[in-house]
Formats: sequence, structure tokens, C-alpha cells
Amino acid sequence: MSFSKNDLEIIKSKISLRSELEKKHKLSQKGKDFWCCCPFHEEKTPSFKINDELGSFYCFGCNAKGDIFTIYTDLYNYSFIDAVKELAQRSGVKIDFDKKKTNKENKIEEILEISCQWFQKNLENSEAINCNKYLNKRKLKEEIIKQFRLGYSYNTKSSLYEFLKNKSFTDEELLSSNVVKLSNNKKIQDYFYKRLIFPIKNLQGKVVGFGGRSLDNTNPKYINSPESNFFQKRYLLYNLDLAKNTSRKKNNLLICEGYMDVISLFQNGIFSVVSPLGTSLTEDQLKLSWRYSTKPTVMFDGDSAGVRASYKVAVMSLPLISAQKFLQFISLPENFDPDSYINQFSFNNFLKFLKNPQSLIEFIFNQSSSSIKLNNADEKISYDKYLDDLIETIKDKKTQYFYKSELKTLFFNKLRYQNKNTNKLNLTSKKLNQNLNKKQNSSFIASAINNHNFRSQILKQLSYSDLFNEAEMKLINELQKDEYLNLEPLKLLKKIENTSFSNLVKECMSWQIYRLFPYSEPKFDPQTSFDEVLKSLNNLNTRLSNLKKINKSLDEFVKNTNSLNWSELQSINLEILDED
Repeated sequence: MSFSKNDLEIIKSKISLRSELEKKHKLSQKGKDFWCCCPFHEEKTPSFKINDELGSFYCFGCNAKGDIFTIYTDLYNYSFIDAVKELAQRSGVKIDFDKKKTNKENKIEEILEISCQWFQKNLENSEAINCNKYLNKRKLKEEIIKQFRLGYSYNTKSSLYEFLKNKSFTDEELLSSNVVKLSNNKKIQDYFYKRLIFPIKNLQGKVVGFGGRSLDNTNPKYINSPESNFFQKRYLLYNLDLAKNTSRKKNNLLICEGYMDVISLFQNGIFSVVSPLGTSLTEDQLKLSWRYSTKPTVMFDGDSAGVRASYKVAVMSLPLISAQKFLQFISLPENFDPDSYINQFSFNNFLKFLKNPQSLIEFIFNQSSSSIKLNNADEKISYDKYLDDLIETIKDKKTQYFYKSELKTLFFNKLRYQNKNTNKLNLTSKKLNQNLNKKQNSSFIASAINNHNFRSQILKQLSYSDLFNEAEMKLINELQKDEYLNLEPLKLLKKIENTSFSNLVKECMSWQIYRLFPYSEPKFDPQTSFDEVLKSLNNLNTRLSNLKKINKSLDEFVKNTNSLNWSELQSINLEILDED
């Protein structure tokens, strides 16, 4: 990379600092200088002076100073090199940013690109049938498959190693590229075998490695290219090359858990989405994400592993948080990832999660406070000390002050609410049974609607029961009419949505019901679903007595099934300390 101080001065002379700032700020002129409210701190009276002739600025309120490059690095979160590239392109200043690569580096880059093309081409072959079936099952469109350059690592005509050898590459070059490896008997073989391939690119869009997913239950399910000087997972985010421009423009970056989540969301129009490379989000990846958004959003899977990984990111981020670096979180329902949630429910329902993220402090408090009962003074003191220890890790003093204040407020409100609602939190068995009866009644009706093959038999059995209230029984009788009885589930729902039964049907078809009673789901085996409904109807009292062992209300059960426990929280802190 070669540019001089003179190159930077030429760029500054060609781009007006005033024009750049007036895009987002109201400017007023006093003499030869321009003034506005400082973009680096909150103020009502302008104290930010712009000297357009010198291409510099100074804030008399917070002492911020610099030039057009400072605006891009400190305000827009560009790296200095990216800022120079962007501004050089805008100003028409030609700079050679490509450092001279060694012959070995050029060979590796060429091998990785040719390998990627070979993987892509294999998807067109008949032996890739299972791979294509998997992609169809995940509802990926052809253009998205091509855009992400997905491929398959098998070809009956030739191995990748043989294919590349015919391109005149040496064994040493191929081994250095990590697309092949030495077997136990010292023979060279393909690194990826019969796997769906995800090319991994750097910020410039160059392929630097691959991820491979097994399609036949081979373990491990996912593998990545080995670590090397050109492929270092901790410094890469999957899809950042495509996401970075949208992320900067909208100041929003969504961090998911896996490759398929990223691709599914991208296909649905969410372009500023990335993921780590099959490992926990690292400190370096978090710093990288802040270069493109001041407030990235972490949304990992809704299972216990995903919640644990999210909490670890939250704790890890605290020493790094500042006035220009925030973090927020989205918690999905248990056992759902973004792709599975969208496919089972809808993208519009998924958008509701995106519109309601939790702040970093809210997420930490909600997860940590649900892990301890806080029933006595010792537990309250221990938890309060835990919160203090977390806050002490924040290095930015202003952030530390406000975060501590917010945490203490949340803690106080929880204790006050807990004291006022002790009786509510310890529901009687009678109230719990009533709540569970209501939910299971909904599951029976959902089963009847979703199970077209056995709808008539299920409704007949339900109509004989005394379990249902008046509104539920009216719905059961309505569904037994000929106009509903033989309709496919989607057509039935469409027909009933404008009737008085619409709200009751929505309650029955909710994801909470499906989670508690899987047999009511649309995709559940029809015969098994029917058998389960009959069994549950006949043995409801036994089922309810077992569920009475739950020592909190059903709503709390649904919300906290994927919460961390107290010992897990403490172990996460120790893990982060060990990594440091």
C-alpha cells in the first residue's frame, strides 16, 4: 500500500468538509467559519467550528478536532485505510492500494478462487442431488445460491486435488492453500468431502477460506478451513463484504449465529447481516462490527447454547463499551433460529423481534436476575455484588456511571415488584391447573385445524368433552360444519379470519401452544397427532398433576425455559477472564 502525506492533502483539498457535515447537520456562517452542534456530543448551542479553507474542525465543548479523515474514522467508524480508499475514490485521486504480493500469495489466491468455482460447478452434477434437496428444503432461491457462491465438494470425475494438479499447481502450493491435506498414510486428499460449501470472503470480496456442512449426519456437522496467515477466523465475519455498505448507511448490523441464518435473512431483504465463523463471537470480531455500526444487534439461536453464547458476548463487551460503541440483543423463542422461525411462522412475525431489541444492560439484567431466586438477604447481597463486579469492568467512566444507575434501578424495581406480587408468583394448584387446561384446550383445537386428515374424528371427540368453555365449544361446533370440515388448513384460517372466532383461533395457533404441545403443530405426523390428542383427552388429570410440579406460573415457564442458571453466569465470567 503506497500513499503519501501529499496524497492526503490533495484529497482534503478536493472534498469540502463543510459540504460533508451539512448533509446531516444544520450549519450557520460567522465570517469565514461555519458552526453547528457537535456531532460527537449532545449540545443545544453550536460550539463546533468548521474552517473549510483549512479543511479542519474544532469543538469548544468537548475539544474534538480533526479533518475529513477524522469524520470518517471517529464518526462513521471507518478504519483509516478504508476512509482513505473511500475519499480517494470520491475525489478522483488515484492511489495504488494493492501492495506487492509474493508469488506464493498470488498462487494461493488463485487456488482458492478456482476451488470456489469448482465447488459451484459441482452443484450442477447429478451426484449433488442431496445437496440441492437440502438447499430447496431451506427455501433458497437460485439467485441467492449463486450470489453467495454455494457449492458441493464432490465430483465423480475428479477430486479437487486432481483438478488443481491438472492446472499445474504444485503439491506444496495446494497444501499451503488448505483446500487439500495430508492423510494419515501421507497421501494428499481433499480437505472437504461431500459437504455443502460456503465460501468465506474478506472485506474486499476475495475468497480466503471455506465452511463445509455435512449432509449425511457426519460429525462434526460444520468444519472450516484450517487457520493460516490468510484465514484467521477471529478477524473475519461471514458476509461482511456484502453487508458493510448497507450497515454503514443504516448504522445497523445484525450478528447471527450461522451461515444459513445470514443467507436466509439476506434473501428476505435484510442485507446488513453477518455471523462469526462457527465459533463464539470474539473481541476482535466485535471491534470489527463497530467499524460499520455504532450499535450492532446480537441475535443468536434460542436454545440454551445460543443464550449462553449471547450472554458471554454481553459480558465480554462491557470493557469495550463507550459513547460511540453500544450493543443490543434479540432473544428468539426457545429452540428457534432465524431461518427456522421464518419458515415455520412468517417473515412479518420475525420483524417484530427485530423492532424490539433489548439494550445491553436490559439483556444482562434479565438473563442474570432470572438465574437466582432473590428470596433472602444473602441472595440479594450476592447478586448485587455480582452486578457491581460487572460494572467495574467498564473502562469508560461516563458509561460506567449511567449503566450502574440503570442496573440499580432495574434491580430495585424487581425487588419491589417481587415483594408486591409474592402471592401471584406462588399460584395455587387450582389456578395453575386452570391455566394449563386453557392452554391444552387450545392445543386440541389447533390439532383439529392443522390435521386435515383426522379433523372430523378429533372434533367429534372434543364435542363429547366437558373440558371446554362456552366460546371454545361454539368454535368446535362451527368447525364441524361442512363448509369448514374439508378445507385445507390455510384455506380454513382464511375463511374464519373475518368471523367472531378469529381471535380465539389466533390464540390456539400461537407458537407458545406449539412449543408446549408439539402434536398440535402443522408439520406433525397426522396419525401420531390424532393418537396424542385422544391420549391427552383421556388422561388429562394425570397430565395436569405432573405439570403441577412446576413451581411458577405458565407464563414464567414459557419465558424462562432457556435461561441460564446462577453457576453458569459465574462460569462465563471466569471463562472471559481466562481468555484475557
